[in-house]
Amino acid sequence: MASISAGELDRRVELQSYTTTTNAYNEDVQAWSTYATVWAKMEFHTSVEGEASARQYAEMGLYFTIRYRTGLEPNHQLVFEDKTYRIVGRPREIDRRKFLKIQASLVE
Repeated sequence: MASISAGELDRRVELQSYTTTTNAYNEDVQAWSTYATVWAKMEFHTSVEGEASARQYAEMGLYFTIRYRTGLEPNHQLVFEDKTYRIVGRPREIDRRKFLKIQASLVE
């Protein structure tokens, strides 16, 4: 794969994980929490339409390439332009830990 230049990382994305916090009543509350905001390169990869349980749906898939970092898991999600995307599978390492390529699908 050709090397990625810093100028191609031109989109801001938030990386989020599911966390448990305590509210004012000392009750556990689960919510998504942003743990990093990073620069990314965005590419389209699919647009699928179909029917599931008599309901039409559309799924738009994207690839996001970010600088390499540890700790990103398939059960995390990312936010791009106020839309939430779930991570599909494990992020793929590129150029010996220089970048990660993340396949993501729009959450509707």
